[in-house]
Amino acid sequence: MLGLIGVIAAAALTPVIMAAPDPGSQADQYVCSLTKGIECDGDLNCGPPAPQQPKPTFIHLDLDDNQVTLLAPPERRGEVTQIGDMKREDGQLILSGIEAGRGWSLNMSESTGNMSITINFGDAAWIVFGQCIAEDMASPRG
Repeated sequence: MLGLIGVIAAAALTPVIMAAPDPGSQADQYVCSLTKGIECDGDLNCGPPAPQQPKPTFIHLDLDDNQVTLLAPPERRGEVTQIGDMKREDGQLILSGIEAGRGWSLNMSESTGNMSITINFGDAAWIVFGQCIAEDMASPRG
């Protein structure tokens, strides 16, 4: 399974609106919507990523188990990528790893939930933007 790389290698992502977490909150589980994506080559030619699989729309960050799991679309649910490194600094959550010879990083503001992911593979890079909330906030009773 392609995991996070497969997540990013999709067509421009459908916007999804989600509420931001409470300012200053820190959690170990997050649900994130992927809202916009772009692919750029070394000549700065940028555009929507070429569709390779169904568009990913949601991921789950499990900081306890060091995993990023694809939640949707249903046919891709359960694809997993291991988190290689994690750091919290100045209200930012920074995750990174290597998969299929490509480096990736995710940076999220824990106060606003704003998130970006980059995947670098030599002659091109994918950039995705999204919004995250603590998993316990994803429930209407949270």
